[in-house]
Amino acid sequence: MCLSVAAGAVALTAQTCQTPVDATVPDGAVIASANFTVGNGFVTATLANGLADPKSAGQLLSGLAFTLASGLTGGTLGSTSANLRRVASGGSFVDLGPSSTGWGLNNAFNGGLFLCVLCTDLGGTGPKHLLIGDPAVSGTYQSANASIAGNKPHNPFTQGTATFLINVPGLSAGDTVNSATFFFSTTDGISVGGSCTTSGGGGGRQ
Repeated sequence: MCLSVAAGAVALTAQTCQTPVDATVPDGAVIASANFTVGNGFVTATLANGLADPKSAGQLLSGLAFTLASGLTGGTLGSTSANLRRVASGGSFVDLGPSSTGWGLNNAFNGGLFLCVLCTDLGGTGPKHLLIGDPAVSGTYQSANASIAGNKPHNPFTQGTATFLINVPGLSAGDTVNSATFFFSTTDGISVGGSCTTSGGGGGRQ
């Protein structure tokens, strides 16, 4: 599924936020990153789970909260894109193809915006569609326990990356992301703070 925004060439701000190298949650190690592009009236976020062969659903991404330097906290979710993957008992998997993410958007969350899959009142499809990383080098999720492998309530998962277009009235291309927090698990509130760097202009808006 292709994300598109209106035509017009403007300078964009590109940033990357990521979890610390030694980040953990109660179920184990986690690795996550988010690439942001900020333009006039919109921000795109590409969320990635960098942990290969997870053991538990507690290590899968369920949300991304972020704040903007301008302090804006309101927006609407536009197009979203992800690949869906069903993990069977034993760790083998079947890719179901491109889809929308099945995530929602929570406004004015801790002074910013919150992309979430567990927010079913806002359109999230959780506990399905949590973001899972790659399999082991064997080609299967060989370490996955019953919270992932063959788990009907949690399958299918979004896999690898998920991309979101958020329309934010009043946002300018010079704005920046101040902070990002990554949420994990099918349980609300399990999170790890990330650090953000600016990677320069993102080119023209297409």
